[in-house]
Amino acid sequence: MDTVTLRTFLAAADTGSFAGAAQRVHASPSSVTERIKQLEHRLGARLFERDKRGCRLTAAGKKFLGPATQAVRALDVARHEVGLPEKYTQSISFGGQYILWDRRLMNWLGYARSSFPEIAWRVTSGASARLNRDLAEGFLDLVVLYDPVFRRDIGSEHLFDDELVLVTGGDPEHWREDYVRIEWGRGIGVEIASRLDITPESGLILDLGGRSGDWLIEHGMSGFMPRRSVAKWILDGSLREVEGVPAFAFPAYVCWNRELEPTLVADIVMSLKSSVLNSESPNLKSD
Repeated sequence: MDTVTLRTFLAAADTGSFAGAAQRVHASPSSVTERIKQLEHRLGARLFERDKRGCRLTAAGKKFLGPATQAVRALDVARHEVGLPEKYTQSISFGGQYILWDRRLMNWLGYARSSFPEIAWRVTSGASARLNRDLAEGFLDLVVLYDPVFRRDIGSEHLFDDELVLVTGGDPEHWREDYVRIEWGRGIGVEIASRLDITPESGLILDLGGRSGDWLIEHGMSGFMPRRSVAKWILDGSLREVEGVPAFAFPAYVCWNRELEPTLVADIVMSLKSSVLNSESPNLKSD
């Protein structure tokens, strides 16, 4: 049973749609349908119920979800481990949210490679939604992000405090006219819209991580950004914090697969905390 078919099944289960699965696995909807049909034939069980709203797992599909995830994960790990030079005894897949790949995680990665010489690292960046999904499905071992999904099978620890602040590259007096919604997670987005009664008039939504700050500066617009990530721009005057608008708590977390060895996790988390604190500007608010 090939991993392409298993990944297609997992994508359909996660998105609740064959069309959504097709986008995720970069295949046509007809190819997704055929792969699922062949998989059901080989298993001798119907895995999905389909209707106009999408697809949902049958009882058999729910039972198959765990083994399929484990099989794909096992093959990924095996492929990575087989290709490791002999000096490495373990590999870890690590993911960080786009905006955190400034000097904070960059500095930590260099430190981690020297502090854990027996570990081979596979490193990626992404939006919080993808990192949460890949961690839950076992494709990542450990992630650092602002908007975690807390699960019983995923360990987590607070990494540092941050807050979303309204900044503008234009006139603070007219921030509402220039407001851009920047995606930082559904929960915080709803809270901001509810408390401030904001209806964006710009017709623009940004999900660009730290590059969203570049857009605000270049186009004189306003939006919420993590304070730590825009501190340098506030200091040099490229962005101004809008007075009278509340900030929103936005802590960052490190999350990991509980199958990782606990002592190793503790050492990595400690290294992350130390590296992040050492990378921060002294002009930032302390945790």
